[in-house]
Amino acid sequence: MHRPPLLTSSATSVTDLLTGQKKKDWLTFLTILSAAFCLITILIIAGTKLSFGLVLSGFVLLLLALAIMRWPGIGFFIALLCTVLVEESPLKIHIFTDELNVFYWPPDLAGQVERPFGYLILFTLFILICHNLLKRRKPLEGGQFLLPLLCFLICVLIGVVHGLSSGGNFKIITLEIRPFWYLLLVYLLTYNLIKQRGHIYLFFWIVILGAGIKALQGTYIYLVVLHGSVAGVRDIMAHEESFFFVALLLMALLFWLQHCYRPQFFLALLATPFILIALIANQRRTDYLALLAGIGVACVLVFCVKPQIRKALAIGMLISAIVITGYVALFSNSSGGLAEPARAIVSIFRPDPRDVDSNQYRVAENYDLKFTVKQNPLIGFGFGKPFLQPQPLADLSTGDPAFGGNPFRYVPHNTIYWVWMRTGNIGFFALLYLFGAIIIRGCLIARSLQDRYLQLVAIYAVAVILIEVFVAYSDYQLFTYRNIIYLGMLMGILLKLPVIDRDKTNHVPKVGSGVHYAHR
Repeated sequence: MHRPPLLTSSATSVTDLLTGQKKKDWLTFLTILSAAFCLITILIIAGTKLSFGLVLSGFVLLLLALAIMRWPGIGFFIALLCTVLVEESPLKIHIFTDELNVFYWPPDLAGQVERPFGYLILFTLFILICHNLLKRRKPLEGGQFLLPLLCFLICVLIGVVHGLSSGGNFKIITLEIRPFWYLLLVYLLTYNLIKQRGHIYLFFWIVILGAGIKALQGTYIYLVVLHGSVAGVRDIMAHEESFFFVALLLMALLFWLQHCYRPQFFLALLATPFILIALIANQRRTDYLALLAGIGVACVLVFCVKPQIRKALAIGMLISAIVITGYVALFSNSSGGLAEPARAIVSIFRPDPRDVDSNQYRVAENYDLKFTVKQNPLIGFGFGKPFLQPQPLADLSTGDPAFGGNPFRYVPHNTIYWVWMRTGNIGFFALLYLFGAIIIRGCLIARSLQDRYLQLVAIYAVAVILIEVFVAYSDYQLFTYRNIIYLGMLMGILLKLPVIDRDKTNHVPKVGSGVHYAHR
């Protein structure tokens, strides 16, 4: 019996295709092998002329650029990884991540217009725009937060022009406004790249792992380097690290209340003891009150979106309030690490001797900022100039050459008042409008979502943004790159949650039986 001609022809075509594919695979392999051999040869030759570290860094950056060109989302998640893991400047006690040149340049490359992180974001945005244009899409989507964000940035621009026209230093102006520039770039990047549930899961895996690693570093410094004593030490890690610690504690609480995606909940619980040790040792007083405020907002939102647990939640909140009040009353005058949070909370209202100078400095600083803004209430004092000091402040010189040795003469602890002083009443209103729009929109989104995990993310985002505002009032936060970058990422994610919630094609990844509950 003869084989039908059609089948014979099909079989021959398949064989030819397989043979052709094998040839392509061999050609690809030989090309990669030849390129690798040539690259290794170049690296060896270059290593004899330059430092191997510099050559290796260039090679890694090249590979990273190629990966981002193929998958722009890689650039976003690398930016997130840098935000949660890498310090903005070297610490007194080095922990490796503080010496990575992500937010600052090594001495021989210092003075460039942008930081390495800024180049990463700009390159990723450029590649994303190119991808969209090639696919005949809009270059970038703006989202509902773009208008209030642009209104605020216009006020910042007015402050820049006013500062330059009245004697402001251009280099210092660049340093002052860079956090707001990053806020815009990161928000646009997040809003345009976060499209699936899997992106949200990966985002928070990185956040939890990052906070856990920083907590282990802080625990190591406290227990091994300092032998369990912080006497004479004001902080052991970067100031903003405590912000990320309290944010993870808040997340762990929300996982417990929402009963969703247990793998991340268990990892957050595993990191909690180390986070508490590092948080207490880092001694940032404001973050304790900020955490309580964030928890309060989160509980109120959970109370609104989960009517079936309102009674239990109300009882739990009442019991927690009694326990916290009792703890503060019992331990506020005690010594030891267990009493540190209680002492820190009380010292904000009734300073102990070691915090009196700090509190008085902040009171005087706020007075000077309010006096300065009165010189031009409408558009403010402008950027790039030291604020006025009718009430002289203590000299907190750090030797930072970028700010003439004393950055606190330009950027105070209270960065809410700092924005007010620089941009006047118009800019201050624009900032409050931006935060208000985020919080109100976030609350509406949280109530509209059906997926419990996405609902948790919305509640978390609203509470963390409120924590940022709370801490920014007294602890330098709106000028901190990592905080502002994280804020921009949460803004972008928040707006994408309703779209992802409506997409029923992707659900929470299953890790064993009964480890999560995706929906109500």
